Amino acid sequence: MTPRASRFPHLLAVICRRLIWFMVVLLVGGLVGAVLVRVAPGFGTDERMLDARLSNASIQAIARERSGGADIGWYYVDYLGRLLRGDLGTSVSLGRPVRELLGERMGTSVRSAGLGLALAWTLALAVIGLLELCRNPAGETLASVIVEVLLCIPVALLAVGCFYLGGAPALAVAAILFPRIFRYGRALARQTGAAPHVLAAHASGESPWRILGFHVMLPIFPELAALAGVTVNMAVGAIIPVEALCDSPGVGALVWQAALARDLPVLVNVTLLVTAVTLASNFAADVARNARWDAI
Repeated sequence: MTPRASRFPHLLAVICRRLIWFMVVLLVGGLVGAVLVRVAPGFGTDERMLDARLSNASIQAIARERSGGADIGWYYVDYLGRLLRGDLGTSVSLGRPVRELLGERMGTSVRSAGLGLALAWTLALAVIGLLELCRNPAGETLASVIVEVLLCIPVALLAVGCFYLGGAPALAVAAILFPRIFRYGRALARQTGAAPHVLAAHASGESPWRILGFHVMLPIFPELAALAGVTVNMAVGAIIPVEALCDSPGVGALVWQAALARDLPVLVNVTLLVTAVTLASNFAADVARNARWDAI
């Protein structure tokens, strides 16, 4: 048996274990989300019940409608059964299928998060490369000050600032992610740039661009690829409050409305979706960091 063939069963076992762990965490995450909604103050109430014009029968009908998740264990088991059939349930507050609501808004959120990620990474790598080429202490200081300021500003304030300045939600996501990407990437580049082989390349007169590409950026690519997977989690976590505060017609605004209304079907589905994206991006980050399948 060849070494490649002997590694295949091990690789298959690793993938199976990760898939099992993926499903366990996904199911537990959805259950925890449902429990938190169930125990939140105001669950089972509806502002329509405050209307004095309603009869007792109408108020009782609304109460029965809102009590669908009272037994959270039974609700979650029933929800999982419907989920296997492709039924995501119906929003209590909006009276529409959750599948339709997510389908209408998912594209907007994906575009905003993706554009924000691309902008943050492009800007961070450009600044890192420029600093590595110029090696200017004043530039390093200015970049550090800007990054520290951005890290100190709360996410909500960044989102509101971008909204009032007319910026898209993607700009707020980029402002949130850029300092985190830059700090980690700059530390890696600075450490690699001080390695003996890089100093020898400088001494031998190699082109600065070649040194940057082949001797600095290429060796840290696995770590940057792993960081890319982590920043996907950051973007998913940032896009919900950003869209809610920027009044963007994405999933974030839907989640905010559902949270105010204690809309259990919407919140459980979004919790599962966020958990799945987080687990998938973490798995991709682990693969990128190890760089070889047989090292996982």
